[in-house]
Amino acid sequence: MKIPFRNTDSHYGAVAQLLHWLVVVGILMQFIWSWRIDETDSIRQQYALVVEHKSIGMTVLVLVLVRIGWRLFNRPPRLPAAMNGWERLAASATHWLLYGLILAMPLSGWAWSSAAGYGAEFFGLLEIPDLVGENERLADTLEDVHEWLGRAILAIAGVHVLAALRHHFWLKDSILKRMLPGWNQ
Repeated sequence: MKIPFRNTDSHYGAVAQLLHWLVVVGILMQFIWSWRIDETDSIRQQYALVVEHKSIGMTVLVLVLVRIGWRLFNRPPRLPAAMNGWERLAASATHWLLYGLILAMPLSGWAWSSAAGYGAEFFGLLEIPDLVGENERLADTLEDVHEWLGRAILAIAGVHVLAALRHHFWLKDSILKRMLPGWNQ
């Protein structure tokens, strides 16, 4: 089966699906890397994990910007006609809140790293310019912001996943299937 490149009225296209799942994988990797950074006793390994964490974060930032751009010029599939107005509003609000959080998360990490005087690099290949000047007090605040944004992403993504599962298993509509490769029939 061939997945259309662009979204259709009933399913997400290959580009939207790819970007969605790449962002999901990137975010999951970020939480795993964050946990690994906190658990390691080796300064050398901790440094390597932090560099990877920053690099993955920058990748997620670029991917979500591309995803938002794609969504702005390639309308998502229509929601099922049976969905209530409040469900439509909740679905739209959840999606845009997730986009906002996923944008804010790497930006806060980048700003935190800059304020802490550590800067950022992309997989050791290129230096990323500082977003803000070095400032210890700002770094402490941005660390807290970064951690709270992570919690917010977990909460809202959890709601997003639960809603998709509700649609699939309880309401038995196509909401979940339209984002899964191979289910576009």
